[in-house]
Amino acid sequence: MAGEHGFASVSSSREARGAGLDETQWDRAIAVVLASALGDALGAGYEFSSVPPDLVPDMIGGGLGNFAPGEWTDDTAQAVAVARAAADHDLRTEAGLDAVAAGFARWFADGPADVGIQTRAVLSLAGPDASAARMREAALTVHERTGRSAGNGALMRTGPVAVAYLADPEGAGRRGWG
Repeated sequence: MAGEHGFASVSSSREARGAGLDETQWDRAIAVVLASALGDALGAGYEFSSVPPDLVPDMIGGGLGNFAPGEWTDDTAQAVAVARAAADHDLRTEAGLDAVAAGFARWFADGPADVGIQTRAVLSLAGPDASAARMREAALTVHERTGRSAGNGALMRTGPVAVAYLADPEGAGRRGWG
């Protein structure tokens, strides 16, 4: 999955956002994001399934999106969009969040194999040229309609945010997107 839609294009931006990290820290930062993608691909075929407690998981593919063995899900695809935005922007700015929104919109426009219900609703409302402001409006609308806005996929997209601010722990906790 490397290349245009994967992590290879993100990792080449090391100098842009990795300033202040030594080689070991940089390797660990990349490992965090890659391990998340690998875990997602490993679990894709088992998502929402009952599995025996003694199962040794394998890259079986299948699942809700009929994924190929080793293919990751919508959660990692969106994490890639966050990582790409973080490579060029401060995620605490509107420009950074616009870059994330644009990445999500591009991914969604490509017709992914599987998209979570809440994510689909928000991205459909926000449209193909979504900005951060439109995404916030769409998310609020979906929440007001359904009362639901705490999907677990959002947690899977936090790895790239932590990695982007690894050299600035105080900045990682600063909220700049009101």
